Amino acid sequence: MSTPRLLLKWLPYITGFFGLLSINSAVMTMLIYRYDPGIPNPNNLPFLVPSALVGIAMLVSRLGGAMSQPIIGHISDRYWSRWGRRKPFLAMAVVPLVVSFFLLLTPSVNYSRIENIVYSSVLLCLLNLAIAVYQVSYLAWLPSLTQTSEERVTLSSLMAFFGMLGTSIGGIGSPLLVDKYGFQGMALTLGFIGFIALSMPLIVKEEIVLSKIESPTFWTSLRSALQNQSFRSYVAGFSSAGIAMSIVSACPAFLAVALLGKEVSFGTVVNGIILGSGIMGFMVVIPLAKRWGKKQAFQWAMLWLGCGLLIVGILPFLVGKALTPWLLLLLFSNLGSSSFLILPNAMLPDVIDRDERNFGVRREAIFFGTRGLLQNMSQGMGVFLAGILLMLGKTAAQPWGVQLAFPVAGLFAIAAAWAFVFYPIEE
Repeated sequence: MSTPRLLLKWLPYITGFFGLLSINSAVMTMLIYRYDPGIPNPNNLPFLVPSALVGIAMLVSRLGGAMSQPIIGHISDRYWSRWGRRKPFLAMAVVPLVVSFFLLLTPSVNYSRIENIVYSSVLLCLLNLAIAVYQVSYLAWLPSLTQTSEERVTLSSLMAFFGMLGTSIGGIGSPLLVDKYGFQGMALTLGFIGFIALSMPLIVKEEIVLSKIESPTFWTSLRSALQNQSFRSYVAGFSSAGIAMSIVSACPAFLAVALLGKEVSFGTVVNGIILGSGIMGFMVVIPLAKRWGKKQAFQWAMLWLGCGLLIVGILPFLVGKALTPWLLLLLFSNLGSSSFLILPNAMLPDVIDRDERNFGVRREAIFFGTRGLLQNMSQGMGVFLAGILLMLGKTAAQPWGVQLAFPVAGLFAIAAAWAFVFYPIEE
């Protein structure tokens, strides 16, 4: 079946990934700025919570959501209903996810600092739990939607493209909407878009399996996944890449203000170049994956990205605030970031296939859930590190935290490439 026909067939399913990443990207881009924008700031926002505490709250909430993912995956693998295994979990998660997103980015300025810490922490926990329920069941549905290895790569690539569009809507649109309509207008707009997109997979017909297959207990499944050499190397590499991408996602607004001397709305341009470069990277990463294999394509992409991020640390000494060198560096170095969206979902089914051959049981959700556990921990750690680094300086007068954050992200990207040296699956 041709790619356009497959796109039409899978479009409602793929749209869910768009919605998930648009909301996640908006939170990653604007959360620290909403609670600790730096005084003074162009939007006249009040200081609510120190950025380091926001990072800690994000880390704790990510850990909570992450720890729930293997459990959700195990339940989803063993769950059966006339609506399917995955759809009931998606339906259960949509409303809490969207409501917590809106409330998180529209805190009351009349609360005390302690109340704002509690408020943001509770909503972050609710948001990340809802994301966990949705994401694990959604991704575990993916292998059953494809019939061949070629279709698997095609679906993963289409998901990556729509995921980049969602990330663009959240990352580029959120600063622009904040500048024009304020945080309430931004959260309402993106929340509505997210609700529609997240609901779209519910119209897809899920195959109903009439007989239950006896599966191992939760602890047996989890232990088996973590003892799998292919899976350990896989999650080590993508978790390290997740830290790098989380740091980068948290810093565009601060890069615009502290290193380029622009208003926060210029973060839209920075994010646009980063995400646009990632989309352009599809034309590089996909051919590399087909020619050299997914493993080597990911390694080279992460090395390229890591080296570019390291250069950000020294560029202010070389060109100051001259815009053209900055924009060119962001454009070329972030070509490798597309591998982070394309390849994880294309590679994990390979690991699952090998596990099924060894044990005779197919456990999609436990692997996706365990990956979610470790990947969300890494993303939370990335935001936490960004919050700590930004405490060193995030204004034009004191930019050292921003200038240091990008090289730290670069080191994690290079570590991700190194982790895949131990990944045994070459296809």
